[in-house]
Amino acid sequence: MLTQLLVGFLITFFSLAVGAGFWWGLNALLERMEDWLCRPPHAFKSLLVIWMVVVSAMVIMTLGVALWALVFHDLRVFSTFEEAAYYSLVAYTTLGLGDVVVPVERRLLGGITGANGFLMFGLMTAMLTDTLRHIRNLHRG
Repeated sequence: MLTQLLVGFLITFFSLAVGAGFWWGLNALLERMEDWLCRPPHAFKSLLVIWMVVVSAMVIMTLGVALWALVFHDLRVFSTFEEAAYYSLVAYTTLGLGDVVVPVERRLLGGITGANGFLMFGLMTAMLTDTLRHIRNLHRG
């Protein structure tokens, strides 16, 4: 049990660090683009920024799911990588369909996967909200 907690903590910490790194990188890029973003026309520029944030969120989520899938596959929790990836996606999004489940001795990792996804969705929501607020403020002058 302690090993599962440690593995879960390390994966969650790593995925949150990657997510925060993406957010930092996106902010740095937008800061460099700030002069251009302030000049009209604004509609296309807003759409571009939204696209950048959404793509970043998709990459962050895909990396998180893939990391969990690799761990589940490496620990031989599932017989195929596809099954590990499917379970990781369902658990990470906290959908929890229940058609694929982890063995009882590994269920703690399944819960941590869901908690990791829940935290990442919070981070991605904050990233989107903060970026759009910042762009709106830039456009207002």
